[in-house]
Amino acid sequence: MRDFPIGRLVAILVLAISCVLCGTAAAGDGYSVVELGALKQGGSTVGRQMDSAGARVVGSSGWIYGSDTHAFLWNAPNGMIDLGTFQGGDYSEAFGVNDSGTVVGDSNTRENMRAFVWNAQEGMRELSPLPGDFGSRALAINNSGQVVGYSSGKHGVRAVIWSAKLEVSSLGTLPGGNYSEAYAINNAGQVVGMSMSSSGIRPFLWTSRDGMVDLGILQGSKSCKAVRINNAGQVVGSCILGAGSRPFFWSQEDGMQSLGSLGGKQYAEALGLNDSGQVVGSSETSLGARAFLWTKAGGLQDINSLIPPTHDVLLAQGIHINNRGQILVVGSIHHDLTHDREAHLDDGRHAGPLHVFLLTPVNSPQ
Repeated sequence: MRDFPIGRLVAILVLAISCVLCGTAAAGDGYSVVELGALKQGGSTVGRQMDSAGARVVGSSGWIYGSDTHAFLWNAPNGMIDLGTFQGGDYSEAFGVNDSGTVVGDSNTRENMRAFVWNAQEGMRELSPLPGDFGSRALAINNSGQVVGYSSGKHGVRAVIWSAKLEVSSLGTLPGGNYSEAYAINNAGQVVGMSMSSSGIRPFLWTSRDGMVDLGILQGSKSCKAVRINNAGQVVGSCILGAGSRPFFWSQEDGMQSLGSLGGKQYAEALGLNDSGQVVGSSETSLGARAFLWTKAGGLQDINSLIPPTHDVLLAQGIHINNRGQILVVGSIHHDLTHDREAHLDDGRHAGPLHVFLLTPVNSPQ
């Protein structure tokens, strides 16, 4: 099975960095920027999601090349909190957080990877895989406490949902498929992800009433996945097209449409979506990988053009956008390049930590 080039982003994002940017600054075109730091001085950080108020951010942080990486929860009063690992483990990631501050992700143990749910009162608890399976990952949580991800074992990989009582159920696969993963869930309990099918890899929308429904593909594609769903039931994801990929936006009314790419380059993918239909992601450009913001009215915009160059940051991947319009971005700090100069972040000469930034519109309600 051909996977999406997510790993390529990690390579694309790496470049030389020599110090850490802290604090906030006013953005010329409407954003303030906060760099969230790292669990280890000089280490790398990747953000995954934030709550609807932008008060909490989760992700993972460790050394530059991934060793000693732990899940974190960040908030403004306390900074970055290490969520630890399961007993016997040395690696964990946090992928989702809801408005109650409950976090989900995965951690290794001595034997395998297991999904977890974490809160301040009870710490890290295991989310059991399907009966007979040995591994699991939790990738998203809604405000009702429902969690989605996947379970793995000798019979393969299946998309799953955990109830608020932490009971696990399989979401199955599309007809003819033997593999599925769930990536996101909204507050209505609608789930999106990807599944093998008799026609190839397809994005799905699952509901308790209708089960798993194929959302279709972009013309010319053979492989697509859905990664986010908002509370209006709109969906974003990406499709493989030849040697590249394109982000898509799907709605019940209009079906699937391509969002294109910055500068018409081969590679782009959507990663975040809010209830207003704003989309963030990453696109290859002639200058390297750049984070983008898409709106129906304005199309694709390079997020780097929305902040003043005095920040000395290079924003390569838009990860998440909430209903306040705050954007979670992964990128780097760079002092010898401006935003309109070429910077290919997979250049072998550039080896430094990744940083995560929280961008807030200056007119955002507090």
